[in-house]
Parts: sequence; C-alpha cells; structure tokens
Amino acid sequence: MRHSHGGRPSRLTRWLAPALLGAAIVALDWFQDTGVQYPGILVAVPLLAAVLGGPLATAGAGVVAVAMSYGIGLAEHLRGEYAEPNGAVAITRLGFIAAMTVIGVVASQMRTRSERDAGQVAAVADAAQLAILEPPPRAVGGLRCASAYRSSTQLARIGGDLVAVVETPQGVRALVGDVQGKGLEAVRLAGYVLGSFRERAHDDVALSELAEALDRTVRRASLGQEVFVTAVLVQVDGATGELQVVSCGHPAPFVVAPSPAGAPARAAELPVEPGPPLGLLELTGTPEVLTHRLRPADRLVLVTDGVLEARRPRLLSREATGPFVDAEELLGEHLGRGSMTEGLDGVVQGLTRWTRGRLRDDLAVLVLERPLGLPQERRSGASPTGPSGPSGSTAGPVPSSR
Repeated sequence: MRHSHGGRPSRLTRWLAPALLGAAIVALDWFQDTGVQYPGILVAVPLLAAVLGGPLATAGAGVVAVAMSYGIGLAEHLRGEYAEPNGAVAITRLGFIAAMTVIGVVASQMRTRSERDAGQVAAVADAAQLAILEPPPRAVGGLRCASAYRSSTQLARIGGDLVAVVETPQGVRALVGDVQGKGLEAVRLAGYVLGSFRERAHDDVALSELAEALDRTVRRASLGQEVFVTAVLVQVDGATGELQVVSCGHPAPFVVAPSPAGAPARAAELPVEPGPPLGLLELTGTPEVLTHRLRPADRLVLVTDGVLEARRPRLLSREATGPFVDAEELLGEHLGRGSMTEGLDGVVQGLTRWTRGRLRDDLAVLVLERPLGLPQERRSGASPTGPSGPSGSTAGPVPSSR
C-alpha cells in the first residue's frame, strides 16, 4: 500500500481501495448461486473509506455503496432472481448502508482532526529536540561525527538521554549521559546539563574540573530532589588521537577498530573506572581520568543504557526477561566498516529486532572517528579549519578514505 507523507495512505489508495472492495462484492454477488445475497456486505465500503481517508472520501464511498446495492437488486430483478428491488428488505438494506456512511463520516472527521493535532504536537516536539538535543556537526576538530537517538516513549521525540559535541582549544569534547527518571522532568534536567556543558566546555579547565562543574549544575537544577545524571565525558585531539575519558556512573566508551571486508569485528570496551553520577560527586570526589590514544580509522563509540540493557522478550510474554543483547558484537558488526550513518542505522535496527520492537529505555549512540588521510594539524583556536557539515545533521557524507 502506497503512503503519502506523514504515514497516511496516498490519495490514490484512499479512493481506489474502497472502489475495488465494492467491485469485488458486486462480482461475488453476480456469479453466486440464486438466492445468495451479498449487497449488505457493501456496508464495508464506506467503513473502509473512513479508516483510510477523510469525510469527503467516506461520503463518496457511501454514495457508491448505496448505488451498487440498488443496482444489484435491479439487475437481479431483471434476471428474474430478485422480485422486489424496491421492497422493504432492499430499502432497509439501503438505509443501513446510508446510516453507517454517516457514522463513518463523523468518525473520519474525528480521526483526521486527531491526526492534525498529533502532527502539530510532533512539530513542537521536533523543535524542542533541536533546541535541547542540537545534533552534532558532521565533522569537528579533525574528527568525523555521527549520532543516533531514540526515545522509548511511543510517539515521543525526546527523552532523558543527552548528547553534545563541541570543539574547544583543548580538543573535541563530547558528553553522553542519561538522566534519572523519565518524562518532562527528565527533559528539563537534560536541558540544564546540556546548556551547562556547551558553555563550560570552552573553559580552560581539565576534564575532571568540567565534570565537577556539571555536578554543581545538576545539584542546582534538582530543586531539592534526589536526582542524578550518569554521564561520560571525553576529550579527543583530532591531530594526535590523544583521548581522555571521565565516567560519572555511566557505561564506558567502546573503540571499534577497522576490520577487513568479511572479517568479524567486536567493539573493545575501554577500562574506565566510573565514579558517582553527576549530582553525587561530593560523596567521593571526581573519578579518575583514563588516557588512551586513537589510531587512524578508529571509531570511539559512546552509548547509554538503552543499548547495553536491551533484552529480548520471551515468547508469550510482554516482559523483557530474555537475554541481553551482545553490544560489543552489535557495535562491531555495524560500525567496523562502511559509513557511520549506515552503521548507526544498523545498530538501531539490530536493537529493534532484538527487543522485538519493544524498547524499554531511551537509547543514544555517539560515534567519533579519527579518519585516515586528513591533514594532521593542531588547532590554534576553537573554530574548525577543515570542512564541516551543517549542525542540523547527525551524520553526513564526508568521504571515507577506507
């Protein structure tokens, strides 16, 4: 079935499907034995139109159904099979089809109004997502960048996960986190943390001090409630590949090395020692900073719990009590080769298949790649000197040298 923009059936489908159904009922009635009557089934024609189209299409389908029903009775009368085309039974049948057409028109009008309202809400949600979760640039500080985000809430665009990437004099700094809880409160706190990170990341402070600044932001924004945010902060020098990682109660990043065509690849988890989440650092202090070096063509992958804790529901059960997904294999399989955009699509589709379409948690994935063949220059300022893509895209067609 063809669909138009927004998931609705195309205009051709909305008009053609009821017409084909009516024609099939007429043919079925005509070629059946004498005494077998099918005109009453024509009530399905306006009901189908009400499901697919709007009030006008439903009313049109109802008029056609009434005409078909009367035409069948008249044709059978001419064949000598139906003696009363204007009898009580035929008139009652026509009245029933007309009544159901009116009900279908009202129902389709209510449905189209609800769809229009839902579209307006979705547009507002998209604008909110762009304001809160500004997509990272396609190229930043000598690195390629791509991200994917999915909310576990049906029809929601945003949730409690957060992703941000900025270029600073110290290197490319990135944040991936997960706010405790769900709903609007989680979105509000995520907005505070992202705003603080984008502002403070440019300060000439160490990565651990940046984590402390975000910790203070969470405590101020908590409004006296016991909330926290798990987060991982990374700093990458695109020229040298030098990497620093600080984990505040968040899963460690992965490194995916390039694999030859046909060879299996697995993501390697970095040995990060996580500390308390943001909002609770005052209990034990700032966690240690892990240092690492990315080789050319290595991909640094930051994820949230929605990726690592995806579970397969058992048969005949709605609860996710089955095995966990093998995240290292999944990330390696899709991000070990090819473009990052296609790889992230494969990761999301793999998680959807594993959970049988029942994501229990928001998921966010950020990939930073140190590509081959780019000029190995150190930055003298915060503005990128190389080509960069528009900030409104999560991944882009930066040519791959592999």
